[in-house]
Amino acid sequence: MTEPRPDELPLEARLAAARKRAAGDPDPRQVAGSALARGSRHALELVAGVLVGAGLGYWLDGLTGWSPVFLIGGFLLGLAAGFTNLLRVVQAEQAKFSQTDLEALPVVEDDEEEV
Repeated sequence: MTEPRPDELPLEARLAAARKRAAGDPDPRQVAGSALARGSRHALELVAGVLVGAGLGYWLDGLTGWSPVFLIGGFLLGLAAGFTNLLRVVQAEQAKFSQTDLEALPVVEDDEEEV
């Protein structure tokens, strides 16, 4: 005979099955996707700062007629702002984890050969 469908099981059995799934290891695809999302966010934070700074510099160059001066200055200010914002975001993410959480992570051996 076939097993009953999950919606036909009693509430306690469904709760036990849900707790068992939640207690297990996370799906590696979800972990990789989460890391990709965080990396993309970090890159976007940096690029956005540079683009805004360079865009404002380009606009000021058009207003004043001093061709590369404000563009270069805006680029450098945008780069500094992007790195500052990136540092703030990374520190906020690191604050979510305690030292014991970090020590509990597995150590990954280096797979490259020594030269």
